[in-house]
Amino acid sequence: MRKFRRSSLATALTITILAAGAALISSAASADSASGTVIYQSKSGPIVVNVKNVYLVKGPDSMDGKIMSRLIFTSLDLGAKIKACTTMSCSDSGLGEGLEVDLIGGPRMNYWFVGNNQRVQYSGTAKPETLSRTTDTPQRLAGKLTIDDSAAGGAKVSIDFDATMLKEFSK
Repeated sequence: MRKFRRSSLATALTITILAAGAALISSAASADSASGTVIYQSKSGPIVVNVKNVYLVKGPDSMDGKIMSRLIFTSLDLGAKIKACTTMSCSDSGLGEGLEVDLIGGPRMNYWFVGNNQRVQYSGTAKPETLSRTTDTPQRLAGKLTIDDSAAGGAKVSIDFDATMLKEFSK
């Protein structure tokens, strides 16, 4: 009986370790690396978001239906939440602190900053040159995003990132 008990304990321990390892691998696979900050001067003082994660998604724009790419920058791991979404508009719904940039083509990029669990928000546009790309393929986008709209009351952004396509939406 004692021999069986140790064997069961060892098996349970092995399963637990493997499950924890799989969870770590799954979690790591859902978030791509980013480093930098988004600073927004609110009425009550500066809000600083230390960006650690970036997500690249693709799907139809809710305004005109044209296919666009979106970068989502945050300090939190939102990968599982984004993967569970069924629509493009859902992809940023879990963003409590961070920045979303819509790559729509044309002379401006739309961006949306949120802080303090979405209590503070700022929408703006930036020239495409503020996004310097070191890699730009349909499945991967890497580079540096540098925006300074602080003089106009907007965000100041400096983020290095490397993002692989997390999800493509059809609606």
